[in-house]
Amino acid sequence: MPDATSFPKAVRHEIELNDRFTFECSEKCMGNCCRLITILLDPWDIEVMARYLKLPGTEFLDLFCSYDFGTTSHWPFVWLKHAEKGCCAFMLPDGKCSIYPARPRNCRTYPVGRAVKIEAAGEVPRLTERLFLMVEKNRPCLGHDGERVWTVKEWLAAADAFKYYELSDLYLALVHYASETLNCRAWLTPNTARILMPLLFTPDLLRKKLGISEEMMDHETFYRRRLKAIRVILTEMAASFGFGPLAGQDSADQEMSLATRLRQLILLDA
Repeated sequence: MPDATSFPKAVRHEIELNDRFTFECSEKCMGNCCRLITILLDPWDIEVMARYLKLPGTEFLDLFCSYDFGTTSHWPFVWLKHAEKGCCAFMLPDGKCSIYPARPRNCRTYPVGRAVKIEAAGEVPRLTERLFLMVEKNRPCLGHDGERVWTVKEWLAAADAFKYYELSDLYLALVHYASETLNCRAWLTPNTARILMPLLFTPDLLRKKLGISEEMMDHETFYRRRLKAIRVILTEMAASFGFGPLAGQDSADQEMSLATRLRQLILLDA
C-alpha cells in the first residue's frame, strides 16, 4: 500500500528538525501544488475533514475520494479523487484551501515530506523517520524564494504536524502488523478487506452501530482504541486462516458478532 503524497519529479533534500530553510507561499503561484497530484489519506485525515465539513463519513468518501485495494496486500487505501485529475475540490478561486484548518497531513507539511520505516509495530510503534525538503521540477512554486526562514521543527509545529504524525504512525503500525505478522496478503481478499472500510474510514457510522457516543468517548480516544481493536479483530481473523500468533488456537469469541466484539474491545481499551 502506498503511503506518501505523490510529488512527481520532485528533488528531495534530506533534512533534520533543527535545519533551516526558506519558504513562504506566494499569491502568484497559489494553488499550483493542489492540482494533478495524488494525495493519499489516513483514517484520521478523513475523519477530521468530514467533521469539519459536517458530513457523514460515507458521504465524504462518495463525494471527494477514490479508493482501491493493494495488489498484493489487498489493504484498502484512499485518496482525493479531484486533485488527481485536476484541481482539488477544496481549492477556492484564489487558489487557497477552503478547509485549511482541517487539511490532511501531507498537505499541511508541504514542502517537508516524511518517510517512515516501522521497526516494530507494537502498541507504541518503534520506527525510524527521514525528513525531506521537496523542490518540484514540473510545476512552478515560488515559496522557496520567499523571505521567511524556518527550522523544520518550527514549520511542522506551526502546521500541527506532530499530532498528525503520531496518529498516522499508529495507523502505519497497524498496516505493518497486518502485512508482516499476520501475512494478510495470503488471506485478506478485497471482499474481506471491504469489512475494514467502515472500521477505518467512517467512525461516525461505527459509533452509531456500536452505541458509543461522542459524550462517552472523544474523537481521538475513539480513534486510538478503534485501531487497537482492529488489530485484535485482524489477529483473530488471521488465526482462522492459519496465520498469526493465534493460529491453531480456539477463540472464546468465535460466536460473538463483529459489532459486539468491537464494542467490547473499544470499551475495554483492548
